[in-house]
Amino acid sequence: MNILAIYYSQTGQIEDILKSMFESVKGNLNIDYVRISAEPEYPFPWNSEQFFDVFPESKNGISCNIKELDINTDKHYDLVVIGLQVWYLEPSIPIASFLKSKYADIINDKPVITVYGIRNMWINAHRQIKELISNKGGKLSGNIVFADRHNNLISVMTIVRWLFKGKKDAGRFLPAAGVSDKDLKGAKVFGKIIADAFKNEEFSDLQNIFAKNNAVKVDYHIMKTEFAGSRIFNIWASTILKKSNKYPNKRKTLLKFFKYYLFFVIYIISPISSLIFRIIRLIFRSKTEKEILNHISLT
Repeated sequence: MNILAIYYSQTGQIEDILKSMFESVKGNLNIDYVRISAEPEYPFPWNSEQFFDVFPESKNGISCNIKELDINTDKHYDLVVIGLQVWYLEPSIPIASFLKSKYADIINDKPVITVYGIRNMWINAHRQIKELISNKGGKLSGNIVFADRHNNLISVMTIVRWLFKGKKDAGRFLPAAGVSDKDLKGAKVFGKIIADAFKNEEFSDLQNIFAKNNAVKVDYHIMKTEFAGSRIFNIWASTILKKSNKYPNKRKTLLKFFKYYLFFVIYIISPISSLIFRIIRLIFRSKTEKEILNHISLT
């Protein structure tokens, strides 16, 4: 069986996840790995100005150019696996650009599995990804999320250190950034599940099997914080684009204001809102459980 694993990752984390997933079954499955590259390429590590400069385009779904992809269009693929990051609560610009391009025609009428390597927020991005896959005729059959398991505020510090300084390993006062080595090694269980799905010729129940193996974890307070943040991000991004199109020299200033706003929200507002959503979760457990299950499934 032939699998196309196509991904975008600056740090290499997504590539590591995908290869770990299929390491134990690569003798039974033929996997072609294809990395998406932007043109010009986004930097890694970023500097602060570069990092915040992609915010308005990320949030507004504005595409970038991508380099020609080495995909064998004459080859029949039985499954497409898409590995991706999240930028500003949206699919990263390169992965969204791929799904809007001619190259994504290859997913037409094929089962598709999405694999995320993220800090802790992915639901809003997944809404967009589902729509983009559907627009290309793909059939979303499974979703797997690998997240940083540290506390929200700790993971902000570790990801900033990684993205701006290129330092992923644990420091003197901080743990290692990103997906843990334990979770990375545990990814092989999903490769075995996929291999079994091919053997049984059955993909309709794949997400339920993934879920039973903890493929997706949804924290109610993180989810609600993400939804609130996405609405506010929309306002910021639209305002910055509108103003900077009219007054180009104002873009940097507006992005600086957004940067200060973002860190204020993360360290001051977010802990308060998180506490409120935790209380709501306790009071309305039955209702919130249904909302969580909707996002664990593919609906």
